[in-house]
Amino acid sequence: MTELGARFAEVAARFPACRAVVLGDVMLDRYVEGRADRVSPEAPVPVVRVEREWDAVGGAGNVTANVRALGAQCDLVGATGDDEAGRAIRRSLEARGARCGFVSAAGRSTSVKTRVLARGQQVVRVDREDDAPHAPEVGEALLDRLRERLAGAQVLVLADYDKGTLTAEVARSAVEAASGLGIPVVVDPKRRNFFAYRGATVFKPNKAEIETALGEPCRPGDAGWMDPARRRIGCDHLLLTLGSDGMSLCSPDGAVDRVQVRARSVYDVSGAGDTVAAVLAVSVAAGAAMAESIRWAGHAAAVGLATAGVATVTPEQIKASLLAA
Repeated sequence: MTELGARFAEVAARFPACRAVVLGDVMLDRYVEGRADRVSPEAPVPVVRVEREWDAVGGAGNVTANVRALGAQCDLVGATGDDEAGRAIRRSLEARGARCGFVSAAGRSTSVKTRVLARGQQVVRVDREDDAPHAPEVGEALLDRLRERLAGAQVLVLADYDKGTLTAEVARSAVEAASGLGIPVVVDPKRRNFFAYRGATVFKPNKAEIETALGEPCRPGDAGWMDPARRRIGCDHLLLTLGSDGMSLCSPDGAVDRVQVRARSVYDVSGAGDTVAAVLAVSVAAGAAMAESIRWAGHAAAVGLATAGVATVTPEQIKASLLAA
């Protein structure tokens, strides 16, 4: 076993003693799969003959599912509608051993994303959602539930998908609450409230998100660009996810560390960022250094990319990937 693999095995043994809290947008991912052997006479689109359908938890729920797959304990705080989709998410996560602290948002439905697949490829995605910011009273209720669950936790993950849960006020208050308890904060941001997470331990945007926010091309291998960007955002560690180009980490000393993600096959990119956030958070909670945590997260992402739909990755799969590297 490589030195990195042996170190992962040592740290992973501590995962069951760790507890993460996840706060973010909760959604249901629905899949419809079938054959597409002809084009519709009504429009130039394929006709998909449905063979199977299934649901999976998405968004912050998928981060939670990944945390549980790693063996760590997890509490999820989020807002859902009073509907079957919200209840399905709760049932799925509680069956995995997660604890759900959901707030019911009056007048809102739970986000549902339906993906239609044919021959292993996505044909179309249909979204049913309201992505306006949640009402202030919902935000206050979310923060109350978050504060209840932070006591005794080792890490907080803020999973933002621009669906209204992490308003600027909720984001700032969540970071402050965790920081006041000495709990590291891992942020997976989106564009709407990009600069609301000052004080985060790790801030993990992708290339498009940081370019839009900063209004300039990103230079992930250039410490002269990465460190000023990190300080402008106000985080300890800036981690850029770069798709097939891997990841780039800039730490408080200004040094830049590049990590390649080498997937043997790419079946589906859905949820790869959630896997990275979960592995990073649980590794940090278990006492791992940032440099080794991002390498383990990179191997986990490579495993997830080879799986259809949103996927969870286990410590055993990460160990196997490290052995094969």
